[in-house]
Amino acid sequence: MRQILLDAAVGCLIELGVAGTTTLAVQRRAGASRGALLHHFPTHADLLAASVAELVKRNEQAVVTSRTGASRPHDPLRAAVDALAFAGRQPSYLAELELWAVARTDRPLRQALIAAERAAKREIDRVSAELFADWAGSEAYDDAVALTQHFVRGLAISENLRSSQTRRERLLSAWTEAMRPLLERGAKKHTRRAAR
Repeated sequence: MRQILLDAAVGCLIELGVAGTTTLAVQRRAGASRGALLHHFPTHADLLAASVAELVKRNEQAVVTSRTGASRPHDPLRAAVDALAFAGRQPSYLAELELWAVARTDRPLRQALIAAERAAKREIDRVSAELFADWAGSEAYDDAVALTQHFVRGLAISENLRSSQTRRERLLSAWTEAMRPLLERGAKKHTRRAAR
């Protein structure tokens, strides 16, 4: 029943947004009783926070889908950036960002999300480690991955209001080329120090 309720909550988040993801909407979508919902998720914030793990799973699947696509770039750095950017366009990713935005003024949700996102971070770090494996030895690795995640979030939010494939392509290319010297310079420093 817990998974049925989570699937219903995620469906509501994606289709109706946070405002439309009421406990009643989730109950109806899941075909569950109020008691069943409260047994698994005592508060609305608990339900929304628990949805984060499911959203992260879907975001990871979007990365996998992007990496197996036929038009994948030959450049591994651009492929990594593209995979994250592709995931950033998916409804599950946008629903997670919406939760973050609502949590700004909803203290119970913010507290619940902090714990949920801490757990989700392990999965996000694992996916990033796979995508950026070629630069794992770079001193700049952590910063470059974090900056790329922030870039993708900003791109996802801005594209809600205006979207242009040409502009998107230009920004992804520019970001990739901005990250390349940072990662390569850090890798050279790391290699020199390891050789001493």
